[in-house]
Amino acid sequence: MATNSATTAITPSSPFLLRFFSPTYHFPDPSNRTLPQILSWPDTRLESSHDYIQLLFPLPEHSAFASAPIVTQQIAEAFAASEELRGELRRAFGRMMVFYGLEVNVSSTGTTVVTATERVHTSPSRWLSRFNHNHLRITRIIRSLRVLGCGDEASAFWRYLLESDDVKKAVSARSLMYWKRAAERGLHLPPDEDDDGAEGVKWLQDWEDRVSGMKEV
Repeated sequence: MATNSATTAITPSSPFLLRFFSPTYHFPDPSNRTLPQILSWPDTRLESSHDYIQLLFPLPEHSAFASAPIVTQQIAEAFAASEELRGELRRAFGRMMVFYGLEVNVSSTGTTVVTATERVHTSPSRWLSRFNHNHLRITRIIRSLRVLGCGDEASAFWRYLLESDDVKKAVSARSLMYWKRAAERGLHLPPDEDDDGAEGVKWLQDWEDRVSGMKEV
């Protein structure tokens, strides 16, 4: 849902998530952590800490962490309009891919591609297993990327997960189901919603309808 605009106006009174991701502000979270600081953590800390993934990949739904920021329509539209904000989100995505023993590249045709490195089996995340808390993180990452205008990255990650023999051998069908929902469902429906006919997030449904209508014109 990204637009062609290069920047969006972010001020000291803008919503927290916009200031947190803004290269101009890099506003700290309530624990006094900035985005660059979190991205500089070693893999061991990324594995053992559990309250940062909600900052790096926010969602339009509430999570188990009551203080986790929520993506509103205003925030989603700001990301759609700002290459700078999406660029910072891509940095976060790239860091998490390294954490998982993966890497992100762009092919000669301009397609974003996620591939495994030799570290995929030795990462402290140990995500290549049947059940692992990182599977929930992966669901969140894919959905957040889509909601905030980085659909190419979300699709690339999902293609890797879908086609990887390592994933097929190690990961449960349940985790794959949630990843598929995060990657392919309408944005208004969260992956943990079992009813395909549920209303979901109303503003995302309206937004999707508007975008679909624009494509048909």
